[in-house]
Amino acid sequence: MAESATNLRSARRMRSPARAALVAVGAALALTPAACAHPVAADGAAQDRTAVLATASDAVPPADAAEDAESTATTDDEDRPSGRALGQYLAGRTAQYANDISAAATHFSAALEADPGNTMLMRRAYYYLMADGRFDEAVDVAHQAVVAMSGEDFAPLLMATAAMRDGRPDQAVGWLWPLEPQGLNGLLQPLLVAWAHLGDGNLEDALRDLDPAREMVSARRLVDLHAALLADIGGDKARAATLIDAYLKDGPPDNARPLELMAMLLVHQGRTDEALEMVRTYIAGGPVPLAVTDLAARLEAQGAAGVPDLLTTPSDGFAEALYHIGLVVNQGQGSDTAIVLMRMALAVKPDFPRAALGIAETLRRMERFEAANAVLDGIDSRDDAALDYVVQLYRAENLERLDRIDEALAHYDALAEAHPEQVEPLVDKGDLLRRADRFAAAADAYRVALTRLEAGETDPAAVWPILYRRGIAHERAGAWDAARADFERALELEPNQPEVLNYLGYSLMDRGENIEQALEMVREAVRQRPDDGYIVDSLGWGYYLLGRYDEAVEELERAVALRPQDWTINDHLGDAYWRVGRRTEARFQWERALSLEPREDAVPGIEEKLSIGLTAAGESRP
Repeated sequence: MAESATNLRSARRMRSPARAALVAVGAALALTPAACAHPVAADGAAQDRTAVLATASDAVPPADAAEDAESTATTDDEDRPSGRALGQYLAGRTAQYANDISAAATHFSAALEADPGNTMLMRRAYYYLMADGRFDEAVDVAHQAVVAMSGEDFAPLLMATAAMRDGRPDQAVGWLWPLEPQGLNGLLQPLLVAWAHLGDGNLEDALRDLDPAREMVSARRLVDLHAALLADIGGDKARAATLIDAYLKDGPPDNARPLELMAMLLVHQGRTDEALEMVRTYIAGGPVPLAVTDLAARLEAQGAAGVPDLLTTPSDGFAEALYHIGLVVNQGQGSDTAIVLMRMALAVKPDFPRAALGIAETLRRMERFEAANAVLDGIDSRDDAALDYVVQLYRAENLERLDRIDEALAHYDALAEAHPEQVEPLVDKGDLLRRADRFAAAADAYRVALTRLEAGETDPAAVWPILYRRGIAHERAGAWDAARADFERALELEPNQPEVLNYLGYSLMDRGENIEQALEMVREAVRQRPDDGYIVDSLGWGYYLLGRYDEAVEELERAVALRPQDWTINDHLGDAYWRVGRRTEARFQWERALSLEPREDAVPGIEEKLSIGLTAAGESRP
């Protein structure tokens, strides 16, 4: 049996309405200037650890809102670099494929220096310079681009951002007003020009500026939130109250950051009790980020004084809009663009740790863990316990992904000590120890996590995954009785949970205990997860252990089709082929298993089977 992952991060799960809205974003927006478009990985893989503090705004544009960015962009074929610029350009593309933003910025800038009139290189250079946080350099190149290219639709956003940073909202309006609100700019242009107009002292124009974005039905919640913020910052308390009520008519916010902003708006209206009730209702809806429970605690203890002013100026609102839209595009294939927008937000509002955290989260998804930790190092989270928890947790997880195991373990220990109410650092520590084959130590980490959970009000949905994890650690450490007790307790809390059924059933079959009952457990797991290759493998191997080799071949062939890169499943299929007399195919599967880099201790057994066959070599499980 090959082990499948169980998602323990229930506190990070996005609520379903918001998640459904965000799924549409890849089709909804032209996320990246076409000349800067990032190559999509062949497997579409991305980190699934979403933000703890805030995930995304309430809504995204619908699928019919997108315009093809190629219509306004210079394509590679039209302006391909040559001569000395070509080598730097190709190096930049290589860095782009590798998600190495800093190297891409350096190489595209060098290519532009060698071929200064090349408009395609201008776009790549300013885009990746901005993504790398080299704002002034990016603005210089963006200015060259708007001079060189009529209809340029992204560089003016950088010019407007520079104007807002420099306290010139009138100039920002001038850069933004001519842009067509289509594609990515269908959301950016209305929100940004609205905040720029407010900065220029014109609330009425600012509110009218939002109208084009309201044509995108699924963007209305986000637009309505910013309308209320505009009125609040603009000093029109009565208008703000009307807009707040209109927003809340459709229900409370669906995500943490809009919830925090709406709580601030209600407090500004003197409606602190309503703000607390809204936050409590949100918490009652399921697992929530630590920032939300922290907000509730501050409201309960301090009332209005417990809610900080997250926005105080039009520039703050401008940065917030960039941050919100960055979160939105980050749910699709717009990772680079999300970083660009959040870097722009930081240029306008340097003290904006949520934007910096969003950049770090995106870099984690792109598997640039060193770069993510460099961003985390720049976040001052000393006065925000919820933010500090996430920063330190991400830093530890990044060290783990960098195989700096001892450093990661030390960070998990420090985090667990600093936050005795939290279990996630202990669960992460247990997972790391288990992957390092330190099973007894892993079981102990899970024990401490469970002790913390049981000390408070316990949600079975939070307990059973840790019991399952600890059961695996006990089983691998040879403590079968303890393992079985954990698996059975997990099934009491979450009846018929397929991964637990699979692991327990497989283990029982492998030990020759309660074979028929164990096989039925695995059959039930397969009924629930028919496309899970690991679980189908367990069923096939169960048939094999029972001597039902024809049925084993059928299930194991299906398991290999579902998980062709798993060495264990390929090895199992080889054993089954041998038992039904398909010796050539059996040797092929064993060769295949060896090519997939099996565990070191499994290699001699597979090689022996290749040499002398299964009957002579024995049939012990890998």
